[in-house]
Amino acid sequence: MIDALGAFGSQIETGDVVLVLALFLVGSSLLSVLLVATNIVVRNGRIDRYRRFAWQMGALLSLEQAYEYTRGRISPNTPDIALLHSYRLLDLEWKHGLFVEQRLERFFLQFQPLMNAIDLFYVLGHMVGTIGVLVWIYTRRREQYAFVRNLMMLTTAIALVAFYLYPTAPPRMLGNYGFVDPLQLHHLVGDGGSQPGSYTYNPYAAMPSLHVAYATIMAWGLVLAERKVWVRAAAVLYPLAMAATVVISGNHWILDVVGAVLTVAVAAGVLLSASWLGSRFSARRHSIVSVPGGQSP
Repeated sequence: MIDALGAFGSQIETGDVVLVLALFLVGSSLLSVLLVATNIVVRNGRIDRYRRFAWQMGALLSLEQAYEYTRGRISPNTPDIALLHSYRLLDLEWKHGLFVEQRLERFFLQFQPLMNAIDLFYVLGHMVGTIGVLVWIYTRRREQYAFVRNLMMLTTAIALVAFYLYPTAPPRMLGNYGFVDPLQLHHLVGDGGSQPGSYTYNPYAAMPSLHVAYATIMAWGLVLAERKVWVRAAAVLYPLAMAATVVISGNHWILDVVGAVLTVAVAAGVLLSASWLGSRFSARRHSIVSVPGGQSP
């Protein structure tokens, strides 16, 4: 417990924006409850709406931070296994003609401003895009929010298991294959969005790519929530742009992208199956209760 508190304190000192935002939202939500309960502030609809919004967003971001802390704790002590898994992915891609990551990165490195933009999108697009879409759906199409939230949480849980069972080094670590590490090139954050040496840093959490997984979930949510053609078009382009970004920047293998889509598909399958079974059980229970005497027909 003390280690966890020290870790989060260290993250705040280093300017972890998401953690600070999570603490602010949860804290302000609890504060609003306290102020109303003590009659310091008169309860009204605006306060209630903010309290619910702050709690939902803050709790979700807090869970994401807990995931990052756990991911950092399961980082393997030796990179040998992660590198071995990476070489296996490389070999599999090579055999099937999918090993194009190095050529893509080398091609885009010729256009430095564009490559800088790609690396910046990798760092900021993941955080800004995910939080922005979650806020959009919660405030405009709240009936879709629960599904998107649950899908994001279950996908993260499955990915965390994958990181533990199959740690994988990203392409940028294989300099012997000609990859250039954007971390060294721009002094940006590493894979996963954490600074090297931080408590949440795990450089071997490449399979699956949560950048692509979250982008896919956000796109799904927007397509379900919005009817405007331009919004749906932008939603479809977002995960495609993120997939291209993670590969071109050398942060993920193509198979990491495939793994991300499969992880989201499995999580969605579990959620939809649970929803279907719940509906069947509820309907069955209703039919039994509606029969006089509580007996099934």
